[in-house]
Formats: sequence, C-alpha cells, structure tokens
Amino acid sequence: MVDYMENFNLLIEIGILIVVILSYIGALVEKDLIKCVGLTGIGGLGLAYIYSSLLSPDVALTEAILGGAVLPAFFAFTVRRTQRIDE
Repeated sequence: MVDYMENFNLLIEIGILIVVILSYIGALVEKDLIKCVGLTGIGGLGLAYIYSSLLSPDVALTEAILGGAVLPAFFAFTVRRTQRIDE
C-alpha cells in the first residue's frame, strides 16, 4: 500500500512539473502580455507546490506569495498602464 501512494505522489509531482514547464514555454511564445503574466503566475504556483513536496515550506511560501501573486500582479498592472503603439 505504501508503494502505491509513493508512486501516486511521484505521478502528481511529474504532472505538476510538466504544467510548470508548459506554462513557462507558453509565456515565451504568447503575444498577449496579460496572458504571459497569467502563465508565469501558474508556473510560480506550480513551483511552490514542488517546493512544499520537497519539504521546504519557507521557500514554498515565498514562491507562492512572490511568484504566484505579487509579481504577476505588478506585471499585470504595468502592462495595463502602458500604451500599445500599433504600427
């Protein structure tokens, strides 16, 4: 029974890592800056989960607050305040 749970946790962590990688790749190729901000926020929250599963709650909490909430909010505010110039 213990081996089953360890394999299940490993599958969840691999799935989260795939989501993190795909969200950062999506942020690189996305043209809309607000979508990029959202994708980086998803990646930050995924990394916070990975840090917590590695038994590092201080780093996980910092990543969740900064990488998942504060920085995307600042970036979104900055993008909204700037004007687009279409040529």
